[in-house]
Amino acid sequence: MGVIGSPRKGRLTDKLVSSALNGAASVGAGTTKVYLIDYEIPAYTGEARCPEELNELCERAKALVIGAPVYFGDINGLTKDFMDIVRIPDANGKYGLGIAIAGGTGKGLCLAVQSIYSFFYHRQMRGIDPTPVSRFNFQRALERLDRSGRALAQLVDHRDPFEDLWDRIEHYEQLKYLNYTYLDEIMLLAEQLLEMSAENPAFEEAKREYGEAQSLMQQGNRIQAARHASKSYELLYFPST
Repeated sequence: MGVIGSPRKGRLTDKLVSSALNGAASVGAGTTKVYLIDYEIPAYTGEARCPEELNELCERAKALVIGAPVYFGDINGLTKDFMDIVRIPDANGKYGLGIAIAGGTGKGLCLAVQSIYSFFYHRQMRGIDPTPVSRFNFQRALERLDRSGRALAQLVDHRDPFEDLWDRIEHYEQLKYLNYTYLDEIMLLAEQLLEMSAENPAFEEAKREYGEAQSLMQQGNRIQAARHASKSYELLYFPST
C-alpha cells in the first residue's frame, strides 16, 4: 500500500510513490494507494485515534510505501501525525519503503527519510531501500523506485520478523543514509548538482571544492570538510551572474 503524505495530489510525492507501486504491480503484486489528506488525522494526544479505515488498510497490507514532502528539514506534519497515531498491531517483519522529497534547495532529504525509517524501526517493520529525493535526482529516483517496488513485491510473501532488538538494530545499521549528518547530506546534494552541471561555468571550481571536502572527510576532519562541501554546493546552486 502506498501512503501519500503530501496534501497535493498528483505532484512529486505522488509520482514517486506511484513509481514504486507500478514496479510492484509489474511483477504481479496487488497495490493500493491512499492520500492522507482524504482523512481526518488529528495530532497526537492521549485520546487521538487514527481513522479505523486507515488502521485496517495498514494492518492488511503486506508492505507500506510511505512518501512525504520535506518541510523545513523534516517530513511534513500530516505524515508525522499519521505515523504517531496509526495502529498496526502485528507489524513485526512487515516490509516498509520510505521516500522523502525535498524541493527547492534539497536540504532535509536525508534527515527526513531518517524520520520515516525511525517509524519503521520502532514499529518493528523491516525497512528497505531508503530513498531521499531532491529535484536534482528526481528522474533517477523514479527509475530506482520502480526497481525498489519490484524488490518489495518479491519479498512480501516471505515475511521475516525480527527475533530480538539486536536483530533489528543490525538490520537498520546496514541501511544507507540513516547515519547521514548535515555534512553528508550537503555532500550528496553537491554530488547531484555536479552530475547535472557540467556546462556551468563554476563546475570545475565546484568539483575541486567537492574533492577537497572528500579528502578532509577521509582524514576525519569533518568540520573543515563542511566549509568546502558548502562552497561546492553554493557555487552550483547559487551561480554568479
